Formats: sequence, C-alpha cells, structure tokens
Amino acid sequence: MNRYLTWLILGCMLVATAGCNKFLEEKSKTSLAIPKTVKDLQALMDYELYTIRSFPVGMDVAADYYFMNDNDVKSLGSELSDIYLLNNKETKLSDWSESYKKIMYANIVLDNIDRAALDGLTVADKNLTKGTALFHRSWNFFWLVQQFSPAYDGGTAKLELGIPLRNTSDINVSFQRATLEQTFVQIISDLKEAISLLPDLPLKKTRPSKAAVYALLARTLLYMGNLDEALKYATLCLQIQPDLINYNLIPPNAATPFELMNSEVIFHCSLAASDKIFGGTKSYVDTLLFESYPEGDLRKSLYFKKSTNGFFNFKGSYGGPTGTAEFAGLATDEIYLIKAECEARSNKLLDANNTMTDLLKVRFESGKLPIIPKDKSGLTNFILGEREKELAFRFGIRWADIKRLNKLYDAGISIKRIVDGKEYVLEPNDKRFAMWIPPTIIVEGDLLQNP
Repeated sequence: MNRYLTWLILGCMLVATAGCNKFLEEKSKTSLAIPKTVKDLQALMDYELYTIRSFPVGMDVAADYYFMNDNDVKSLGSELSDIYLLNNKETKLSDWSESYKKIMYANIVLDNIDRAALDGLTVADKNLTKGTALFHRSWNFFWLVQQFSPAYDGGTAKLELGIPLRNTSDINVSFQRATLEQTFVQIISDLKEAISLLPDLPLKKTRPSKAAVYALLARTLLYMGNLDEALKYATLCLQIQPDLINYNLIPPNAATPFELMNSEVIFHCSLAASDKIFGGTKSYVDTLLFESYPEGDLRKSLYFKKSTNGFFNFKGSYGGPTGTAEFAGLATDEIYLIKAECEARSNKLLDANNTMTDLLKVRFESGKLPIIPKDKSGLTNFILGEREKELAFRFGIRWADIKRLNKLYDAGISIKRIVDGKEYVLEPNDKRFAMWIPPTIIVEGDLLQNP
C-alpha cells in the first residue's frame, strides 16, 4: 500500500475508535495521542470491530460447497457476482483493505509494546498484549495469502509471489510483494514467537491463546504439506483443548443448534458481509454434498434446514444464530481432522482411525458409526470426505483445501457453476485460484498483479 492508502486506513481506524479508547481521542485538528501504556495497547487489541470481524469473504463466495439460483446471482453486486462466476475480473476491495487494517492495528501494538508503561499491570499482561498482536498479524497474513497467492509448493515457493509483509506501522515504509516462501516464514515466525507469551486458554474466546496459536500453526503447516509439524501442533492444541460437542444431545430441529462461543471454539472471529449470500437464504448446500451424509449422521439435520423450494439452507454456524456472525475462527473439530489426515498420510493408520473414531462417535447416532477403512488410501479419502462434510460453511477453509489438495496431491477438484444455462469452470491449479488483487491497490502500491 502506498502512503496515501496507509494514511486512509489509519485515519479510518482512528475515527472509528474515537470514544472507545482514550489514546485515540482527537487532541487537536492535527495530532492524535500515541498509546503509551500496556492497558491502552491491550484495549486496541480488544476492540472487536477491527480485530475479529469482517474477514475476507471472496474465497467462500468462490467455493464449491453451495450454489445459488439465477435470480439471486443477478441480485449480487458486481464484485460478488464476478467472484461467484469464477471470472477473476473483480475482487471485493475490503477483502484486502480490512485485512491490512487489522495488520496495522497489530503493528501499532508491536511498535510500542516494548516501551509501554506497565501502569499497574504486570509483565505477564505485557506479554499477553504482544502475543495477541503477533497472532492477529499472522492470522491476517494467512487469510490474505490463501486468497491472493498460488497454492504453496515447497519446490516453487521461492519463485512465487506472496503478499506485502507490512511489519511496521510507519506509514513512510512501502512494501512490495514478498515471495510465497518469505510469507509463510513470517507467518510461522510470528506464531512461534507468540507461543510463550500467551496463556493456554483465553479469558474470552475473542482473544487468542496458546491453543489458538497451535491450531493456526497446524492449519498453516497442513496447507504447506508439512505433515510432521502439522501433526505436532494439532496434538499440542488438543492436549490443551480436546473438547467435542456430543451432537446426540442437541435437538435435531433446533433453529440455532450451536451456541456462540461453544465448547469446541478455540478462537472466535466472523466473516465480512456477503450481501446475504451466507447470512440469509440465498445459498443452498451443494446437492451431492448433502446426499453424502449417510443415515445416522446427525450433522445432516443440525447443519441444514429445508427451504420452500426443496433445497437446503445452512443453519449450523458456530457463530450463533445464522445471519449474526458467520463463524470464521478455529475450532477443535477441525484440529481432529488435521491430526487424522496427517496420521493417515504418515502411515500411522491406527492412530488416524482412533482420532476419527473420537470425532465421529459424537457426530453419529449410537450404533450407526460408519465403517472406517483400514488401508492408507481408503482411510485418507475417508478423512477428506469427513473433512468436507464436517467443515461445510466453516468459512476460510474449503478454498484453501481445494488449492492444497490439487497442488500437493493431484486431487483434480474443479469448481463449476451453471447460471442462465451457461457453465463456468475453475479447473485444478488454474491461475485464478490466486485471486485478482484490486486494481486500485495495484496502482496505488505499485504492486505486481497476479496472472
């Protein structure tokens, strides 16, 4: 981002937070107070409007777990309709700008934390604030690189374009796109530094914790194809927070089956507004995906509700009532699936079987647990199928899954849409899986665009 855009984002941040944090109150027409205490900096990290909300929506608009009818597609704004049709001619500008706004917040904290006054707080409080900022910066870098860069391949990552790695709040410093390898090195470095600074579990699930860092490391390393390290961090995460909800105890016809901040949630955040694609009734679960839930699978009734047109809308958000906060955070069920996939691909077949049994026994009716394959190929494919069913409409996951499975394992997954009788297709490893960076950002920041 160039200096003007950085000033614009910073100005929006300061205006939006006026009255919320005293250090952001206007002191004169030309100056603003600078945060000087740990309490001030932690308040910045706890300002939820710009730390845990409005995460990029484009990847999920383009994903394959749902479809829309023709009239609803036509009702979308041009950015979202273009993404849904897989054209890659337009990108939702806020997917980029909102993420870098969050990164700016984190950088303000990191630039000031070492000299911030304790003012009655402790060194542990200071460490918590620093670790929180490191987590938020890496979390947003990871969202951005999934959407705007190609899938990670260790053999080519040093040659592929990543994202600008803004690591300072200094508006005079400009950043070009780092390599894909440098981007992931930065993400992992931030997370590893945060481990010793954060508590095992947070006071509230809108704050990161050691469990959240382990979970994000597991997700990141799985995306990179580093199975040993992904397994290591998934295991560490589940040692802290192994909780799973027993779906047998939830009424199948419940309008809102899952509570906000339920026991599986490790870190809570939510998706940006999507023109009611996901927060309303415009999206229907893909029919083949819906039919893949077998008899006795409780997810079928807890995740979906029948629409008047005979198709099924999603209702099973871990963000509480659908339409209020579409969950885009981290939860333990995903970590069980990461652990199981790494175990299966690493020939730890009995371990993988046990991990899947632990998850599925609280997802199926008693006595109807599916038979889990014992051979490596069958077991791996079974786990991937369960991953797709378990994490449907779990925002921020499926797009990255398609990219990594096609790139690393030749999965051959295409995405197809049919609108007004015309077919739109995104073939495996298509360059459009690295979405178009908004042209205004390219011009203002003098950045290289994706092919």
